[in-house]
Amino acid sequence: MSGERERLRLLQATAQEIVAGLPSWDGESPSVLVTVVDPVTRQRLGHWMVPATAATPQPQPRPGSRHLRAVRDVS
Repeated sequence: MSGERERLRLLQATAQEIVAGLPSWDGESPSVLVTVVDPVTRQRLGHWMVPATAATPQPQPRPGSRHLRAVRDVS
């Protein structure tokens, strides 16, 4: 079980690093909700509000984060 906790901790750290590269939301402008989900367990790793203009271009994959990718929620 500790191996799974460590894997989730590393995924959460990677998600936070990716979102840290996005502009901060000012609380008033149009925004989007960025949610990061573990692709194996479908567990939510975190969610953040970012300005809608930051969501337009897809971020380039970073080395070591090949399992995380941006997808559009169509629901």
